[in-house]
Amino acid sequence: MRRHPHYARTLENMGRPVTRLPGGALCLMRHWGPLHLSWLPEPAVLPDPGSLRGLSLIQAADAAQDAALRARGAIPLMTPQYRAVLDLSTDAERDMARQRQKWRNRLRHGLRQGLEVTHAPLPRDPGHWLLAAEAAQQRARGYRALPADFARLWPVTRLFTARRGKEVLAAQLFLLHPPGASYHIGWSSEAGRAASAHNLLLWQAGRWLAARGITRLDLGVMDDAAPGLARFKLGAGARVESGGHLWLASRFLAPLGRLIG
Repeated sequence: MRRHPHYARTLENMGRPVTRLPGGALCLMRHWGPLHLSWLPEPAVLPDPGSLRGLSLIQAADAAQDAALRARGAIPLMTPQYRAVLDLSTDAERDMARQRQKWRNRLRHGLRQGLEVTHAPLPRDPGHWLLAAEAAQQRARGYRALPADFARLWPVTRLFTARRGKEVLAAQLFLLHPPGASYHIGWSSEAGRAASAHNLLLWQAGRWLAARGITRLDLGVMDDAAPGLARFKLGAGARVESGGHLWLASRFLAPLGRLIG
């Protein structure tokens, strides 16, 4: 997602100026007095850290970038993140076969509940109920996520909603960045959980995305603090992918980085 043009466009629409470095790397600048900090999210081509002004935070995309940054004297700050990714390039039968038995049983249960599933782009309304529900979830569960405007201003979105009559039971919001998409926000009521609405929504969303040429659905980071969510992602048939470290790079810190590397 971070390498797609939609990412830079969304940040610009949020009033966050971005620049492109030689090789196409996206760079976001922050200033705190005399300190200049550059943030490079998963560049396709690594710039020379010595050519960047001040300090740089670089999110490596993989082990190869890790090795290159280490050789250049960058200092690792965080261990690699692991993400759950659904392959949508195969047919529905194979996708269902990859699901774990318990997850597939929940999907079949959801299919029997007679829920109405609808989908449409997320409205640009900053007061949309899903954004308010997500803010409430963050407060209740003690986690932080991207600002609501990030979802609201993403160029291509799809919001899937499950209803029973007029009652909304669950919703899932996806950000599209062809040929991929990312699961961004999920919400469910108690009745939605009892009806296996999230299993139903993810299944139907996956089929809709696949029919439109989306081959990869990123379900997000595998978080040890949320084991139930991790089981849900793996149960859906996702594979786990490892990204690179977050690195601190600077020409002034390079000798220290080589020493400790």
